[in-house]
Amino acid sequence: MSLNNFVKLFNQLDENNSINKKIDLLIQYFKNNSDIDNIWTIFLLIDKRNKRFISGKLLRKFYSDIYELPLWLIETSYAKVGDSAEVIYLLIKDKLSEKDTIKDIALNELLKISLPKLSKLDEKEKKLNIKLLWEKTPKENQLVLNKILTGTFRVGVSKGLVTKSLGKMISIDESIIKHRLMGDLKPTSKTYNFIINKNLKQAELKYKPYPFQLANTFERELMKITSVNQYQFESKWDGIRIQLIKRLNNISIWTRGEELANNSFPELIQTISDIDFEFVLDGEILVWDTENNCPKNFSILQKRIGRKSPSLKMQHEYPIVFIAYDILELNGLDLREKYLSERRVLLEKNFKNLNLTNKSNIYKKIKITNLHTINSWEDVEEARNLARENNTEGLVIKNKESKYKGGRIKGNWWKYKVDPMQLDGVLIYARPGSGKRADLYTDYSFGLWGNNNLIKFANAYSGLSNKEIKELDRWIRKNTIDKYGPVRSVRPELVFEISFDNIQISKRHKSGIALRFPRITKWRKDKNIMEADSLENALKLLKN
Repeated sequence: MSLNNFVKLFNQLDENNSINKKIDLLIQYFKNNSDIDNIWTIFLLIDKRNKRFISGKLLRKFYSDIYELPLWLIETSYAKVGDSAEVIYLLIKDKLSEKDTIKDIALNELLKISLPKLSKLDEKEKKLNIKLLWEKTPKENQLVLNKILTGTFRVGVSKGLVTKSLGKMISIDESIIKHRLMGDLKPTSKTYNFIINKNLKQAELKYKPYPFQLANTFERELMKITSVNQYQFESKWDGIRIQLIKRLNNISIWTRGEELANNSFPELIQTISDIDFEFVLDGEILVWDTENNCPKNFSILQKRIGRKSPSLKMQHEYPIVFIAYDILELNGLDLREKYLSERRVLLEKNFKNLNLTNKSNIYKKIKITNLHTINSWEDVEEARNLARENNTEGLVIKNKESKYKGGRIKGNWWKYKVDPMQLDGVLIYARPGSGKRADLYTDYSFGLWGNNNLIKFANAYSGLSNKEIKELDRWIRKNTIDKYGPVRSVRPELVFEISFDNIQISKRHKSGIALRFPRITKWRKDKNIMEADSLENALKLLKN
């Protein structure tokens, strides 16, 4: 079918707020369009494409060059609108001649042939191809075209809405559709028919992971209205969330981001191959400190992340383990509808004593998450506060009667993280934000005292209110002492409270430390810069 049809759907979805109406629109679209266009539509709506075809910044430059419009004017417009695709759409409408446009183009041709080839071209050839694409595309399709180009395709449709629509269309539960959409799908007609096959058997899913169950942020009100006996309390590990699958002679390691990570952890693949039954486990990969029997910091794990073929030396220096905290399938039987308490029994029964019978010391690579002995909510607080001593992030609180459902299900799981660490730093650098904040200084760098100098220790760009951002932006412009491209060095006069989840030694940073998830929690207008923290204070946190 066509780009025209997809643009029509895009506009209809954008104009409607009713969930039921959006579902009806999607069903109607899927019924009336080709299988290949339908699978591309699904990919676009649930953001399952691998990458953008061109950056918004480069697209804006191309427009400036082609239509001889000053780049500063385009950038000013972009700062106000916040979307490159929309800016170009608004500017280009009056530049196009309808006589030269192609009235329609196949969605498959656009996404599989025309746009992917852009990455192989140099900038000059790329610009020429973009120009031709703009000139051949009707005005009404320009916005969607540019959103697809820049990877900023967003419309009021969630993955859940797509699965609801497909499930309703073929009269099966949306959870089944969610499962089929997991993993490395290819945009083919065969894939679309796989997704909507009402009679698909479990065996045909082969090595596909299940949709991951996620935890909500803990609500302290639960302490007042529920008994601790309703819950199971686990450590919150700071690793890579994965599903470990042995099914139908296939072994696979799937990340939460739906990436197949088999090559990154060959030692785990070998371990699984020695187990003589089939299963799907949910858990986390960590680098393990065998001497102290606890996980190492996430920064150590990062040395393994992304290594597709780690050497034997790396495997030895950074030994990984898989911490299992749930079993979702056993010998072909789907266990997700069983209560968590039942699944825990099965997990322990099948994996707790593997080391006693197996030649490859499986227990060194697969462990079961510990359960905390909790008798009161006071015990919960104590266990959470001790988490850092064990290099964990806090607790995960799980309803014993919870079933395993994809996504964040209210009333099932909660994460109860330790309170963040904090340091007071001095603002020393600022740079502009992006999108609608491109004309404001919203990205900041902070320093701590060391040898009577301020040494940069953290970047942060979140935590301030819009009012505070505008006030700070005005101050930055008035108190700039130097410029380095888009970066401004400012007078060291302002103190901010910086919160973060963890701190580690780092040889890459001048400060010698690295923070995990730094954010601004308070503008300390009550403090002068001499009251800011020092690197010595920061290093003391390493011992806490």
